[in-house]
Amino acid sequence: FNQYPVAMKCHYCQASITTSTNYEAGALTWVACFVIAFIGCWCGCCLIPFCLNDLKDVTHNCPNCRQTLGKFSKMK
Repeated sequence: FNQYPVAMKCHYCQASITTSTNYEAGALTWVACFVIAFIGCWCGCCLIPFCLNDLKDVTHNCPNCRQTLGKFSKMK
């Protein structure tokens, strides 16, 4: 999996689908938050990584049965 929706056959409901993607704060989001706080940006700037989908992990779900099919982690 990657950060974009994927066309595939669902392992659970056997339907041909394009995955739906959900963004979740992962390790890279937290690392970026701590780095920004560490360099001295205390006035809430350290929360910016939580607003950027490019720094979040991506979960792929089946749009039919809502089962989680996979996860893409930005930091491995």
